[in-house]
Amino acid sequence: MFIPQEYNLQMLADFRETYNNNQKQVDDISLALKYATGVTAGIAVFALLHQVTVYFIPEL
Repeated sequence: MFIPQEYNLQMLADFRETYNNNQKQVDDISLALKYATGVTAGIAVFALLHQVTVYFIPEL
């Protein structure tokens, strides 16, 4: 059984370990969302350029 101070220190150590583990997952998700944003923006730009091209050069 822990004395109150040891218990508090152990809880802080556990919270820090959990935070660090979760932060890695958050960083991975954040990076994936950044890539998805880039791909989506690329598709949107391509579609916009296509529409502009069709509007100004309808013979293509």
